[in-house]
Amino acid sequence: MIRFLLAIIALSALCVNAEESAQTAEATKSTEVATARPVEFYVGVSVGHDRMTAKRTEQVVTITNVHLPFSTNKTQTRNGMNGKVIAGFLWTVPNTAFVLSPEIYIGQGSSLTLKESALDEAANVMKTYKSTFKQSLAIGAVLRAGFYLTGDNNFLYGLVGIDRSKFENKFMLSSTDVGGLAIPTLIEKRSKHLKSSVFGAGFEKKINSFKVGIDCRYASYSAWSNYSKKALVSRDILSISFKPKIVSTSLTFCYLF
Repeated sequence: MIRFLLAIIALSALCVNAEESAQTAEATKSTEVATARPVEFYVGVSVGHDRMTAKRTEQVVTITNVHLPFSTNKTQTRNGMNGKVIAGFLWTVPNTAFVLSPEIYIGQGSSLTLKESALDEAANVMKTYKSTFKQSLAIGAVLRAGFYLTGDNNFLYGLVGIDRSKFENKFMLSSTDVGGLAIPTLIEKRSKHLKSSVFGAGFEKKINSFKVGIDCRYASYSAWSNYSKKALVSRDILSISFKPKIVSTSLTFCYLF
């Protein structure tokens, strides 16, 4: 009987130990699940270099029907700076190193300036045209997709998205005097939103609660079709069209939470 009771006590002790071990393992697993972060949100800034290329056509038709082209499908390229505020999140596909990262941004880009002159031989008048074409506001969304190279710190990705930018064109058309009479200078500023698909690739690295990265993006915008302006005094008609595209390389600095 005593041996039987001792055996029961020993068996009960083993069951208690097994239950405690199971509870400890379950608690550890729950802790790991709780501390895992399949989704990480981020906000930050992006600054970098823009290379804007625009095909532009600008011409004046005078009151005597003389065509004076300042540019005819001319390709003009300028380098500038860009800056954006960005926000998004990183979602790691469960049990993989594959990551999806939707991102939105708002910022400002660079500008192009053109200055040309042409002689109206019929009236013996020199006309000068100056235009500044600028990406004044850029708003867009991209989807980044890639994978972690090592652990969850080094992220290599490609991206695709859409951009809707507000472009501004400020232009000035001036003429020399005609028969001693001064011709008022035509000055106007117009703006229009143009859309573009965005493609690119990049790399970023996590450092504690921050991430830094670099990416390159390409955007080819829809054309700003011909629009015209008629000068009140000279009756000149100025016609303008643009089609911009931008290649940008940017550094990003973000806070993870």
